[in-house]
Amino acid sequence: MSTSPAYSSLQDWMERTGTNQARLAKLAGMLPSQLSDVLKGSRRCSLQKALALHAVTGVPVEKMVAWPKLPPARTRRRLSKYKTGVSA
Repeated sequence: MSTSPAYSSLQDWMERTGTNQARLAKLAGMLPSQLSDVLKGSRRCSLQKALALHAVTGVPVEKMVAWPKLPPARTRRRLSKYKTGVSA
């Protein structure tokens, strides 16, 4: 039985899989500029985009929406439904 490796961030996933930003954006249904802004920290990742990125990469959703700052309480409540069981 094999388990997929745990990735600590989107950057970690891209590095370890050899995937560039444009490809990851396409796989997650995002514009490359949106992903670039999320990776730079100039844009917060919405819950919907975080779920899409998680589906592709396995990176915990809470790492994406909580960085660089905590999301609003409403988003944290919604996020609690999608806990991945992977601890930080």
